[in-house]
Amino acid sequence: MTSRFLVRHCSPESAILVERAESVVLGLSPWNGYYRPRAIEALIDWACSVFRRVDVFVPGYEAAHTLTAAGFTAPEAVHRTRRALSQLRTPARRALERAGVDGPDRHLHTWTQLAGRPQYAASRARAEHAYRTDPAVRRVCRATARAAVRHAAGTEPSEAQIDRAVSYTIAELPLVVDGPAVFGTTTSLFVYHRPMDLLEPLITGEARGLRPAPGQGYAVVTPAGTDQEGFPHDRRQDRDR
Repeated sequence: MTSRFLVRHCSPESAILVERAESVVLGLSPWNGYYRPRAIEALIDWACSVFRRVDVFVPGYEAAHTLTAAGFTAPEAVHRTRRALSQLRTPARRALERAGVDGPDRHLHTWTQLAGRPQYAASRARAEHAYRTDPAVRRVCRATARAAVRHAAGTEPSEAQIDRAVSYTIAELPLVVDGPAVFGTTTSLFVYHRPMDLLEPLITGEARGLRPAPGQGYAVVTPAGTDQEGFPHDRRQDRDR
């Protein structure tokens, strides 16, 4: 089920890694109209045909914080999060298994599971410090959390709501700035289906307290024949955060 994909690197350094990265990390998002089972399986099928190693990550328990910040009760937020993550994990595992990946569960990660890895924990501690001390990191993390809560609630969130949801964004940072250390590789390419505002101050150097590690690259990967956010031209109404 190999599909044709359009690959766009996000920085000059990433241009080399698009061709030579030791591994690719595919980020999947819950409550996002793009990540339907067929799209997930096609993306993983493509990645496995191009890269020697493929890792897939989905959010952990931090995703529920976005829903509680949006006004859902804790039990409802947990239920919705578990269901959404299962809808990502099941087709991802199926695609990895079909591609012949040895031990597919070892290549499926959540932030909660990664918390036990010293490399992830150290990188997350650096991200949390940067959030507290670097205005550019704080601004982009809060903007990302704001967009997520707005999407879930349907209204503009308060600063207090953003405070409750921002751990989701901070938990993601180690995977986008320090993939080689987290996954034990020399080079790593982080892939998403659209440009991530979270990355801009990190790539441009505006963020002084948090920089991409050597060997860390970024790419936007979308199926051919879709718009720049990865949606077929006749499904623009399905765009999400």
